[in-house]
This record gives sequence, C-alpha cells and structure tokens, in this order.
Amino acid sequence: MPDTIVTGTEAREAERKPPASGIRPVGRARRNARRYFRSRVSGWTLVALVVVLWELYSNVDYDPTISSPSRIAETWWGEATTGDLLNQLTITLRTMAEALALAVPLGVGIGFLMGRSQVIWGLLEPLVEILRLTPATAILPIYILFLGLGDQMKVAVFLTGGIFPMIINSYAGARGVSKILSETAQTFRLSWLQTQREIALPFAMPYILVGMRQSLGMSLVLAVVIGMLAGNDGIGYYLMFAQQNFNLRQLLAGVLTVAFVGYVFNAVFLLLERRVTRWRRSQTGAA
Repeated sequence: MPDTIVTGTEAREAERKPPASGIRPVGRARRNARRYFRSRVSGWTLVALVVVLWELYSNVDYDPTISSPSRIAETWWGEATTGDLLNQLTITLRTMAEALALAVPLGVGIGFLMGRSQVIWGLLEPLVEILRLTPATAILPIYILFLGLGDQMKVAVFLTGGIFPMIINSYAGARGVSKILSETAQTFRLSWLQTQREIALPFAMPYILVGMRQSLGMSLVLAVVIGMLAGNDGIGYYLMFAQQNFNLRQLLAGVLTVAFVGYVFNAVFLLLERRVTRWRRSQTGAA
C-alpha cells in the first residue's frame, strides 16, 4: 500500500501542470505552429488569386506590355539555370553581407552606449541625427569620387544606409531598461559592465533584432538602386540591363526574385526574434 493516497482531483491537477524543467509542452508548440500557418493562409490565398487573374487576363486580352505569370516563370527558370540571374544576385548578397558585418557591431555598439550613457548621447546625438537624415544616395557621388565604382563604394553605401536603423533601435532598447532592473543591479552590487551584460543587453535584444531586420531591408533597397545608378554588376545592374534591352520578362523575373529574397529575409528574422525573445514573451504571458 502506498503511504500517500492521491485523489482523482489531485491527479487531474497534476496533469495540467507544466513540466518542472520549464520545457514547453509539445502540444502547445504544435498549436502555435498550426496557428502560425493558418494566419498565413489568407494572405497567400490572395496572392494566388492575383496570379490566377493575371494569367487569365494576359491570355484573354493579349497585351505585349503585360506578360503572363507562366511566361515569366519560364523566363525565370531559364535565367536561374543557364542565365546570369543567380550570379548577379550572389554578388549583391555577398556585398550586403560584407557591409552588414561592419554595420551590426558598429550600429549596436554606438546605439547601446548612447542609450546607457548621457555623456555619449550628448556627444554623438547631433552627428548621428545629421547623418541619419542625409539619404545614402545623396552621398553616392562623394563615394564614387573617392572609392570608384567597385565593391568598396557599394559597401560604403550599404553601411551608410544600414547602420542607422540599428543605432536607433539599439538606443531605444538600452534606454528603455526599467528603473526596477537598474535598482536590482545596484542591490546585488553588480559592476557597470556586469549590469550592461546581464540586464541591459538582454532587455534591449528585441529592439536590436528589429534594427537588424530593418537594416537588411534597407540594404536590399540600396543594392537595387546603386546597381541601377552606378553599378557594373549585381541585381540592380541586372534589372537595368533588362530594362535597357526592353526585355520585360527578364525584368519582371529579376523584380520578383528581389521581392522573394526580401520576403524570406524578413520571415527568417521574424522567426529569429520569436526564438531569441521567447523568455520575454513568457514573462508577459504571450504564447
């Protein structure tokens, strides 16, 4: 006979309790996944409807300026397998990666320090605001003059356009650390460096990831613009070449490729944000 008798009510309550290890139940993860995919069904249904209507219109009322999705898809496949599309896209992505490798540590570091130190904020705020409000394309002639038309110029432009979203968001995250957390750090006699590493940085991480996502989108836009204005390779140059040769299918294939890449980047970073900031959502009761 067991020493303790467990009633039916107690057993049911024990089944409803979460695991002691803190690991989320598999059922909840599956429900979240199903909820995520259901929320995307309506949007992709609308996209499919637009494509179908586009295909029907282009076949019923032929217009040489409007190519059908099926013909564009055929052109895209040819450009992706035997053409120059993926090669030019790879060149652009490589240049973007080089720029972001510089922009991320610089932007996060500057913004975080500005948010945690009034002295640094007062020193850098005027310069950051002046440069932030200056379009990267306005500085393009200066970059071309000193750096030429090569990859160094493109990296400089991407860096100029991509660093400021990270500075602003990192500043907002570091500045938003609650007074209670700061007082708790003082109570435990944490040093300034320990406070930033253990409290301020984790608190600011959601803002930092948003800044990185915005910087990635800005860099992709600049990649297309710079390739059209002053590039000799890359996806922007590919689009301009197709336009100059009046190759509408090739042009649309390139545009749709850029749109798809941007969508994938955004979706990946949204997923990363959810994974990294799960602890914060659990504190606020979010699923």
